[in-house]
Amino acid sequence: MISFAGYLFAGVAVLMVILALAWIGPRLFSAPGVRAGVDRETTNLEVYRDELAQLTVDYQCGRMSEEALEEARAELNRRLLDDTSDDETNPNRMRAPMRAVGIAVMLLVPLLAGGLYLNVGSIGSLDVAANSEKTEQDYYRQLQQHLRHNPNDARAWVMLGRYELEANHFREAEKAFEAGIEASPKVANDATVLCELAEAIGMAQGGTFEGRPRELVEKALALSPDNPRALEMAGGAAFEAHDYAGAATYWRALRSQTPENTQAYQLLGAAIARAEAEAFMAQPETDLSAAHAVVGDGMQ
Repeated sequence: MISFAGYLFAGVAVLMVILALAWIGPRLFSAPGVRAGVDRETTNLEVYRDELAQLTVDYQCGRMSEEALEEARAELNRRLLDDTSDDETNPNRMRAPMRAVGIAVMLLVPLLAGGLYLNVGSIGSLDVAANSEKTEQDYYRQLQQHLRHNPNDARAWVMLGRYELEANHFREAEKAFEAGIEASPKVANDATVLCELAEAIGMAQGGTFEGRPRELVEKALALSPDNPRALEMAGGAAFEAHDYAGAATYWRALRSQTPENTQAYQLLGAAIARAEAEAFMAQPETDLSAAHAVVGDGMQ
């Protein structure tokens, strides 16, 4: 069953098609060829007028007889009559093709719009989106209501924290994860939950790992050394702290778990290369001199 939103969409779509046709219709039926025909006829009349004036001058100067003048005038009149009645400059003839084009476009616009809509859209999709949003909001309210009656349900707190984190409600997400960790020792030792809490706190404080977020990531890594999220965030925290060698180490461990020929693998490779370059440039000057000496000896 189509909702009010669906009918509203259909009404707006029909109105837009009508407005489009109202705008292009007069321009299609106005036939620019008519204006061209009138201009051409005006030009022909001016030419014939000049020729007639020249004949009169020739007669007055004695260059032609009266009989020749009359014959020339008659010939000019026949030519003028033929040109003004020519089909190519007849306004009705000129308007006919444009009228056909206008009718075709007026018919095709709604047909093409309807065909495109049937291929890429659906009025029902609005209902699906509205229902999906409604379902998500209902789930959120039910989760909150459940936690009011069951404040020790640690997993429910984690689910609420993830919902808030996805919605960029970082302070609310932090509180939810903290409540889940406090409610259950098992959750408190879940490396993924610790990383999610670190992300919420870090984003709430401006997108930095400084302070408690880094401590949480280090704890998560100690609990699960191969946890992908912990490795990724540990690398970010180390890079932020200018521990470039450490960042490269964490990201290399993460890349070893990442399938090759994927965008993630390529991005990790670029991050590792940057971290290694920063680590090289951050070495003391004496170490750089030694490195250049080694490179020089190898080239000899």
